[in-house]
Amino acid sequence: MTDIIRFESFADEVRAAMESRYPGDRVELKRVTKNNGVIYTGITVCAEDEKVYPTMYLEPFYEEAEEGGLTEELIDRMCDIYESRRVGNTLSLEHLKDYAAVRDRLRCKLINYEANAGRLEEIPHRRFLDLAIVPYCTIRDNELNRRIAGEASFVVTNVNLKLWGVTGDEVMEDSIGNTLREEHPQISCMFDILRNLNPGFAEATEDEIRNCPMYVMTTGCSNGAISMIYEDRLREFCNNIGRDIYVIPSSISEVILVPYEEGASEEMFNEMIREVNETQLDRVDILSDHVYYFDRDLGFTEPVIKMKKVS
Repeated sequence: MTDIIRFESFADEVRAAMESRYPGDRVELKRVTKNNGVIYTGITVCAEDEKVYPTMYLEPFYEEAEEGGLTEELIDRMCDIYESRRVGNTLSLEHLKDYAAVRDRLRCKLINYEANAGRLEEIPHRRFLDLAIVPYCTIRDNELNRRIAGEASFVVTNVNLKLWGVTGDEVMEDSIGNTLREEHPQISCMFDILRNLNPGFAEATEDEIRNCPMYVMTTGCSNGAISMIYEDRLREFCNNIGRDIYVIPSSISEVILVPYEEGASEEMFNEMIREVNETQLDRVDILSDHVYYFDRDLGFTEPVIKMKKVS
């Protein structure tokens, strides 16, 4: 039996178990395409009068079920998690159909253009190097009446444009403008981050880290790699250190800045990025497979061009 067949069998078992726990509600499995073409299998439970309901993805539970089976304890935990995300039958998000109500909630994020080419046919976007800037809309937690903290969001699609009666260009201008105005990227020394997380490891590797300084840049959210579009902030950083920089797309959440050094190898960076992508990241979190170069006079250069300005 292949892994795909085993997972589909698991998903069917979960649906049957949830149907027995929620008699009278509509329980459905759904396939959801996420970043980089990754397809997740989710389950929804909808009461007859429920207008808004969450999707719970099953992949995180599959590995546990493979080891110990789909136990009653696991089903209990899945139901509890689902209930914590449920918003009840009194909630309506009708106001989200009004563009005036959602305009200030729009933000944007970066994804890989080629890996999402098919999906981007349905999403307004703007090219940025070999990436794409895409808009999304946030929904505040206090509107959801949920027991858990956090913020929900949805990617804006052409369907939303039609509903709102606006163009893709309008949405892109608003989402980028809101992001630049409201999200403030921070640049932190990698050594300081490691020292806070693991003082012993940081001390043992201090010389190595100091010889190849790296800096993490992020807006602090799960889509923090959008900080790449803040070219004024990158230029300010370059001017402060007196060098151009390599920008390593470590994930969709952050990028790493490395000051340019004579003799630095772009291929070395690319090999490192590809290795991390293959061994450390879920495919849904990958942004790109190669390094970028930011020249403090020219901005991002494509392809990578070394300007050799170190003073």
